[in-house]
Amino acid sequence: MRKLKYILSILLVATMGTSCSNYVDGLLDDPNNASDGPLNGFVRTALSVSIIAHEGEDTRLGCIWAQQFTGSALQYSGYNIYNITAQDFDWDNKYYGTIQNAELAIEKATEVDNRLVIGIMQVVKAHTFALLAAGYGDIPFTEANQFADFPDPLYDDQMSVYSGVLSLIDEAIVNLESGIGTTAGDFVYDGKADKWVQVANTLKARLYLHTGDYTSAITAAESGILDPADSYNALHVGGSYNGDINVWYSFQVLDRPGDMTANNAYLPQLLDTRNDIYRGNDKTDESARFQYMFGDLPDDESSYDLNIDDGMFTSTSSYPLITYEENLLILAEAKLRNADTDGALEELNTLRSYLATKFATTYDDYVLADFETGGIEHVDGSTTENSLLMEIIEERYVTLAAQMEVFNDLRRTDNMLGLSPTSGSQFPKRFLYPQDELNTNDNAPDPIPGLFETTDLFQ
Repeated sequence: MRKLKYILSILLVATMGTSCSNYVDGLLDDPNNASDGPLNGFVRTALSVSIIAHEGEDTRLGCIWAQQFTGSALQYSGYNIYNITAQDFDWDNKYYGTIQNAELAIEKATEVDNRLVIGIMQVVKAHTFALLAAGYGDIPFTEANQFADFPDPLYDDQMSVYSGVLSLIDEAIVNLESGIGTTAGDFVYDGKADKWVQVANTLKARLYLHTGDYTSAITAAESGILDPADSYNALHVGGSYNGDINVWYSFQVLDRPGDMTANNAYLPQLLDTRNDIYRGNDKTDESARFQYMFGDLPDDESSYDLNIDDGMFTSTSSYPLITYEENLLILAEAKLRNADTDGALEELNTLRSYLATKFATTYDDYVLADFETGGIEHVDGSTTENSLLMEIIEERYVTLAAQMEVFNDLRRTDNMLGLSPTSGSQFPKRFLYPQDELNTNDNAPDPIPGLFETTDLFQ
């Protein structure tokens, strides 16, 4: 981790190929007002670069490996069959663009006791550290970004990072609920502390689900995002290139057209009414959701592409970060794993009612008999409970499309959906540490774990 990047962190947005620079316009308009201008700028920068961190390359790669999309050309055709090296990974927009600027904002906010901003930035830090730990395993955490004291930060083990992130979220909630502080650069919720508390709790629930602490996941999710209007989304209302454009659209249309499609991918086949693995039934019509994600049905059932015209991936489409839908699915899975079958089914049906409204098509309530022997969602040779669990995991795969959670689920559930690797006999188990990190941090892991080596959490 190079010291120079501390100096460059505030400049990162301006130098990124697909950025959100509109969000940080004017961040140094008043450089002499240290209590207002810089704080506002650091907050806006941390929030905007976090969009790139969560919407960008790592997530795109995880979704390709989870077979939601397909690497089809140039190096992406290699990525599709797991030909990838450490040089293909980068931590800049996570550690330096997001976390570093969040920490600078916390320093400024602490000077004026703006606990609202401190809490928001702690959520942003936690969100990004969690992304790193889930994807890479052991990472710099306790010594991260403290360049003067720790030029070569030690790596904390993955489970310790999860514990530290959960503690950071708890600190954030205390600060957010303090009622102390004012809005400074929050373009997501305009400083509404209660909305950020809900986001924090759903993020906690996500991490508890990862670790298998289902009771804690339920408790957190019950205080999480309970209204779709409160979802944490990256807004791309202007759609301007190198500004607030949807990152997926930018990649598909402006940056790397043709490199990624959905040809032969598993996700569109699940939603294609003509396909043998179509997941619809008498109570479920997935045709509108297919159109939203992939556009009109192609003549060739294997030639799918992303809907960049009027659906999920237009230049102005919002991108889901932490949502109402995910919160419901956490509750559904956690309750089922805690032997509350009726509660799990109720949460799943709440989501289905929402989907029926969102897509204006059929998502009728399931009853338990639908998962019993002879039911429309029964899995041959499985129990009622396991059939329901399969439905919940599959619903997560579809509902959380284009998000990192699908790659986390692939590993967390030991490939419960039964996908077949595109090469060899196993799926990637982690991301590779960036070559830049390996070259500059003497405390980087040795030996360096390979692509197919499991992390402690996702064994």
